[in-house]
Amino acid sequence: MENAPTVWIVDDDEDDQLMIETAFQEVIFPLAIKQLSDGDELLPQLEKAPSLPKLILLDLNMQRMNGFDVLAELRTVPAYRKLPVVILTTSDNEDDKRKSLALGANGFLTKPCSLRAVISMLRRLVSEWHLN
Repeated sequence: MENAPTVWIVDDDEDDQLMIETAFQEVIFPLAIKQLSDGDELLPQLEKAPSLPKLILLDLNMQRMNGFDVLAELRTVPAYRKLPVVILTTSDNEDDKRKSLALGANGFLTKPCSLRAVISMLRRLVSEWHLN
């Protein structure tokens, strides 16, 4: 999967990580997925990565470092300013959406509850971010 597009999922909920990965397998193959369990892992992992991901899906509500703080820190690094980051969260709060976009998120999505809805959402993301 050397030439496969890479998506990073930054989310501390293992069930959500599994559902997103399973849904991606239904939508696009090959696809390389890297899962990080908290926001404080993102920047150190980006620094070590041989290549940048095509897309980062970032949760807002994490234990050690929330998505707002991660996004703010990420956008201060010139090499990561244009890196596509879509907030994928349980929140449907308009203030969260406005704050995320103001901090430099490229999109804001509320996590669907069913696998079918996640697959549908990921199909749109794959098309929008040209992952196929």
